[in-house]
Amino acid sequence: MTQMRWQETVAYIVLAVVFLAAFPRLAYRLRWPTRLGPRGLVPYIAWRTAFLFALRTWAVPYCERMAERQEQAKLELRGQLGREPTDNEVFAQLGFACKR
Repeated sequence: MTQMRWQETVAYIVLAVVFLAAFPRLAYRLRWPTRLGPRGLVPYIAWRTAFLFALRTWAVPYCERMAERQEQAKLELRGQLGREPTDNEVFAQLGFACKR
């Protein structure tokens, strides 16, 4: 493990311990799967597995397609405008309405 990775890990653990010590009720609620027992643990694992499967098969490819569309829109706008396009111009190219 590199030095920076080790420092990040230690910082995360310290932050988690301090945060959970400061908010014990929240810590109790975050550990709810530990109180399910054997009958509740199986549906929890099934739900979690289905959720992660849906994320991997639907959400990740969708986000990748959207990122590709955004990059393609930026390239087209760079060619048309001759400069770096603004976020509003990219949104307009993609067909999104941008209100401010």
